[in-house]
Amino acid sequence: MSLNLFALTSNPSKRIVKFELSSDVQNDLTTYIKAQEATFDQHEEEIEFDGKYKPDEGEVLFIDGYDDIDDLSSAVENPLSAEVVDPTEDFFSEIKALFTGYTTDGGDVKILLQNFDRRRIISTNGLSIFHSSNVYKKIEGIGLTIDHKLTATLENGKLKFFSFHNTRQMFDLSEYYKVATDDDVTEFASLDIIKSENIDKLIEMSDSWVRRKISLIQQSGILQNVPINEMKAVAIEFNIPFVTEIYGTEEVIKLPDNKSDLKKLLRFLDEDYYKSPLSNTAFVTNSKRAVGSSRKSR
Repeated sequence: MSLNLFALTSNPSKRIVKFELSSDVQNDLTTYIKAQEATFDQHEEEIEFDGKYKPDEGEVLFIDGYDDIDDLSSAVENPLSAEVVDPTEDFFSEIKALFTGYTTDGGDVKILLQNFDRRRIISTNGLSIFHSSNVYKKIEGIGLTIDHKLTATLENGKLKFFSFHNTRQMFDLSEYYKVATDDDVTEFASLDIIKSENIDKLIEMSDSWVRRKISLIQQSGILQNVPINEMKAVAIEFNIPFVTEIYGTEEVIKLPDNKSDLKKLLRFLDEDYYKSPLSNTAFVTNSKRAVGSSRKSR
């Protein structure tokens, strides 16, 4: 069995495209991805996703009845039906995920997915080189780096993943998680890194949008994994209201006491802004649109 390589993009006219691979690369890809599949499948317990539970080691989250609206399985079954990738940096920047797959012995299509962002593009800007036969050679044309692990698998309507944050870079999962309750909002405001002057007022300000964002931020783990000084530096760059204060001996984020600034802060924390090292352009990780371009509010 040899695996093909596809991309899921944000381009509505070319939602699914296929990479033309040499036979040697296809063989290497097959070995590489099958090893990742074996590692991914080494979980002992499956936990149904509810938007709150974070899996421990040996556990995987799943969504049953996931709607494969992009019809990834048809591409896997009929690879010749997919258009070929347009080898330009502009088109590569529209890629949301790489995927491959195969038909199982039971007749189902199993799809293996990796989320993708611009940092994995080997750009034609500048001079890109690689080491081969004791010398460095120039890379001719655009390329990409395939990650060392899977983000998710999809088989017979069952989507499995370890990280909700990474998986929702590929798919819209908004209908599958629950919005934050009053208790959840209180728990969020009581985090060591958060300072709220008035939790009752925060709950009062928390409409369905705010509650959805709080749930997403809790799932992403950004507050636990990104140092506050790094968040503050990026917030300043993007002109986001990000006020901190010293509480005890620790620096904490002070939640705004008005809904407008609160929503700006929550959107910032949910979308995880970063600066692309490739183009030095400001992007938002879940859309990869340049900041300042038009977008629908979520």
